[in-house]
Order: sequence, then C-alpha cells, then structure tokens
Amino acid sequence: MVQRREPGVLVLAKELSAAIEKHVEDREYSPTYLISEIGAKLSRVLIGGVLDQLENRGTEEDPFYTARVIDPNGDFYYLQAGQYNPEGAMALSKLEAGVPVLCVGKVRARTPEDSERTYVSVQPESIRAVSMDEISHWAIKACDKLNTRINANKAFGNDDGALKEANLTRREMDGLELSKDFYPTVAVENYQALLYDCLTRLAGSDVAAPETTNFTGEFEPAKTAEPETEVKEVAEEVKEEETSDEKPRTAASDDNEAKVLALIKKMDEGDGIYYDDLGIAISMEGIDGPMLDEILDSLTDQGLIFQPRFNHYKEA
Repeated sequence: MVQRREPGVLVLAKELSAAIEKHVEDREYSPTYLISEIGAKLSRVLIGGVLDQLENRGTEEDPFYTARVIDPNGDFYYLQAGQYNPEGAMALSKLEAGVPVLCVGKVRARTPEDSERTYVSVQPESIRAVSMDEISHWAIKACDKLNTRINANKAFGNDDGALKEANLTRREMDGLELSKDFYPTVAVENYQALLYDCLTRLAGSDVAAPETTNFTGEFEPAKTAEPETEVKEVAEEVKEEETSDEKPRTAASDDNEAKVLALIKKMDEGDGIYYDDLGIAISMEGIDGPMLDEILDSLTDQGLIFQPRFNHYKEA
C-alpha cells in the first residue's frame, strides 16, 4: 500500500500549543493527529518565525537539538531533532539563532507520567532561513486559515448556510467535527483576539524579535512580501506525494528500533501493545519517552508497525 504525505497545515503557535487531543483514524498506517480547539487537523505543519535559543543538548556524534521559533504574534513553537530525525538535526546545525525561518515538521504531544501537563513540539523535516517579508507573507496565509476555522466554528450547529459557504475541505470538516467532541466548550473569541493581534502586528510591521531570556530546553505547558515562489519552495515539500524518501541511518538508531519492534512482537497478544505498557517495558533498555516517540514515528513511516486502535501499536 502506497503511503501519502500529510499536507503541511499553516497554524499559529498559540493554536498549536493548545492542541492536546490526539486522534487516529480507522485505517491502516494512519498517523496520530493533533486536533486543535477550533478544528485544525494536524500531523504535518508549515510554521514560520524567528529562530530562538538554538542549542545542541547532545554531542557532535549524537546531536539532540532544541530550539524555539517565535511566530509573528510573539508566541512560541518548540522544536526537537535528534538521532531519529537526522535531516532535521542537520538542518538546524547549519542555522543560527535570530534568523527568520520557515519549517516543515511533524507535531508531537507528550504528557509525562508524573505530570498533568501536555507538551507540544514540532520535529523539523525541513527548515531554512528566509526573509522577514516571507515570514509576513506566510503569516497572512496562516491568519486566513485561522479566520476560516473561526467562521466555521461560529456557523457550526447554528447556520448551515454559512458553514456551507465556508467551503471547507473534507479534512477541514473532519477536524471541525472532531474538535466539537474533544473540546465541548471553547472560547472562540480568544482566537478572534489572536487573529486581530497578529494582523495588527503585521500591519505595523511589528514582527516579533527574539527574547533575551534564557531557554532551559523545557516546554511551556499547553494552554497557559517577497515573491510568493520562495514560500512555495517549502510548501511544495509537504504537498501530498508518495513517501519514497530514505533518511540516513545510524547503527544506534537501527539497534533501538529493532529492540522496540521485537518488544512489540513479544508483548502483543492480538490487539496491539498499549503505549504506556510499551514505555515501561522499553525503559529497561535505556529508551525514554521522547526517544520512544521518535522510534514509533520512524517504524510507522517505514510501514513496520501501525495502530489498530488509538495509542496501541502492532507489527504490520
């Protein structure tokens, strides 16, 4: 079965950081989606802003990069790239803090066992330095998508005509319907204020600059125009296409993936292995939560495992 790339959804940082609910579709090789409060269905995203507090928290041989990207409204995306995301780590290693960037990446949401906080991050697949004009152009498009979701939320269940006029795609309608199940009460006016603030900054060319406060590498918890062709170069990378890319491999990553795959096969009694049970068992091999998340993403992308139901993993 040919797998297709997920499209890169344009989303501002504040909406992404509050997208803590996960959804897996009832189909083979479905990715784990994050559903935002107002209906963005997120697997791969296209984000933009100023790169901030870039740091290699690993070693030169085994790098693990963390960074923030400050969007035009002054809110933060958090980036992570390690041995299971070598292309993203390599791209980050060539950049410096303070440069405007456009980034394509997968979204992740993680809730540690000893915490009630959910941390949302982006694993970059492609990231490059651009001009501030390109960031402004990206932000206008992101605001347009945000406005569509706001109007669809206001019309949902109240004005079928207005909802039809919103001309949502099947994917956008799916996201809207899922958001109503996950978040029964949402203050849509907060997103209207976000839209207003972002457009006001763009109108005044007040695009956020990096803050000088030190970044610890920890996430904040959730909820707390040059020519268009330049932006299209990045956007083209996330159009739906066959995933035939082969990423560089390392002996360590292959070994850890083999351990996880073997454990899934060993523990599976027919209905797949629950994520938490797998995490406890694999921790004995020195593989922690974030590393396990990357391994599961990699094995899923290779078609070696799938989720027969939400948060359960099974050999393909």
